[in-house]
Amino acid sequence: MALLLKHQTAAQFVSRFREAFRNSNRERCVQLAKFVIARIQSGDLTDSQVRTAFGLTVTQWNALKTKMNTWISAYNTLQAAVGE
Repeated sequence: MALLLKHQTAAQFVSRFREAFRNSNRERCVQLAKFVIARIQSGDLTDSQVRTAFGLTVTQWNALKTKMNTWISAYNTLQAAVGE
C-alpha cells in the first residue's frame, strides 16, 4: 500500500514520524520501525529523508536501520510463536 500524503510533504511526515519514534517504547517502537522500513522498501520514503529527519550520519543511520531490522525480525518471530 502506497503512502499517500494529502496534507503534508514527505519531509513533514518524516519529521513527525521522528518525534513519534523518539517518544515510543517497546512494541510501539518496533511497530514504527516496521512501518518506516516498509515505506523505504516500497520507495515511498528514502533512506536519506529518514536519516536527515533523525539527524544521523550515513554510518549512524545504517547502524540504526540494522537495529530496526533486528527488532522487526525478533518481533515477527515472537508473533509467530505457538505452543507445542
